[in-house]
Amino acid sequence: MFKKLTKYLSSIRFTIALICLLGLIFLLGLWIPQKSLVQNLYFEWKQNAPGLVSVLDALQLTSIHSSPITLLLWFLFFVNLALVLWQRVPLIRKRIELSESRIADPQTAPGYFFKAAYELPPEVDGPTLLQQLSGKGYALVGGPEGFYGVKNRYSPIAFALFHLSFFLILLGGVIGVYTRFVGYVDLAQGEEFQGELERYNRMPLPSMPKIGSIPKAAFTVESITPQVVNDTPTGIDVRIVDGQGKSHDAGINTPYVTDNTSFVFKHLGMAPLFVLKDPAGREVDGAYEKLDVAMGKKDRFVLGGFEFTARFFPDYAVENGKPITRSQEFKNQVFTISVAKDGQLVAEGVIPKNGTMQFNGYTLEMRELPFWVRFYVIRQRGLWLIYIGSAIASLAVIWRLIFYRRELTGKVQETENGSKLLVAARSEYYKSLAEDEFDKLFQGLRLKENQAED
Repeated sequence: MFKKLTKYLSSIRFTIALICLLGLIFLLGLWIPQKSLVQNLYFEWKQNAPGLVSVLDALQLTSIHSSPITLLLWFLFFVNLALVLWQRVPLIRKRIELSESRIADPQTAPGYFFKAAYELPPEVDGPTLLQQLSGKGYALVGGPEGFYGVKNRYSPIAFALFHLSFFLILLGGVIGVYTRFVGYVDLAQGEEFQGELERYNRMPLPSMPKIGSIPKAAFTVESITPQVVNDTPTGIDVRIVDGQGKSHDAGINTPYVTDNTSFVFKHLGMAPLFVLKDPAGREVDGAYEKLDVAMGKKDRFVLGGFEFTARFFPDYAVENGKPITRSQEFKNQVFTISVAKDGQLVAEGVIPKNGTMQFNGYTLEMRELPFWVRFYVIRQRGLWLIYIGSAIASLAVIWRLIFYRRELTGKVQETENGSKLLVAARSEYYKSLAEDEFDKLFQGLRLKENQAED
């Protein structure tokens, strides 16, 4: 029973079935919003179709990549891979052995698609011929009366390396899954960050590692400089100073990396310093407000019991009595402000950079207007194992397909007219190309074809 089970688990039919089932799982993962990947879409879908999502949640199809079904399929896949590799190792060892038992009669040797006979010139005897073949990269056993040669003798090892690379990728993936941290943090120009968990955004909540701690990061956002060319945002330069005083630049495609953690730029906003003064001129409240007002969005903040609704215009102008922005360049930065108290609209107005706005005897000052950025923070260990495994897999494929095995067996036969080489040859791939290669090989040894042997 055990032998039958092992044979089935290592069969190509079982391999194909597993690959098809995993492919189906991946397709379902693309169609069904996954909680760990697209939280906003998932929560919106759950609100619109709570019954359907509850069923999918119960079946764990909304976390399909970490569901027990998927983990079982991956487990069986690697069991299949290990069994296949275990069965192939003795065959690989046998294939790379250089044994005289491989010497065969070139005229009757089975499996050799190239067979030919060549006349040896007077200056080339059997030992000289074998020496020349050795110089062409063939490892040889035997002698002129019968020999076997192989080029790229160790290429079957590439098969084992290719399969072993999957286990490295698996190990790196498992380490990554269990040490993975994902979160978002909003930091303004001049703000210091010490990696505190409470500083990360609550929506969505950070994804905590199952093993290990949260990232250890300590740095200050020194400056934030948006880049706008011809009214088109083209990039951003975030200058970061780490705990050792070294400067680093982060941008759209350039994350800041520390402690195996990547801080990836995701969003830009405004962080004005607003100060509220009462009718007597006393400061009653003030704060840096991180406002998400890019691309015309509105945001709210509260000072001194008043609720303010703000809208930002990077290049403010008035057209037909309505505020507009003439461009996306930061030329004339202005906020339009609506003030409410206890749900009732109190006043509306505008406040320019470094300017003020008056309402009901109160004064709202904007003393500074720095930017803030949202970083997507991700840390997972084990990526280096995935990179090494991927590199080994790529090298193994190249080794297997380019440096493939060529084998030949032959003998030197003495005739009345001189010496003659009888040879049979074969290659793993590219039969037509290999026939030309073998013919050029022997022609290059200054041998003249005598006749073809079937």
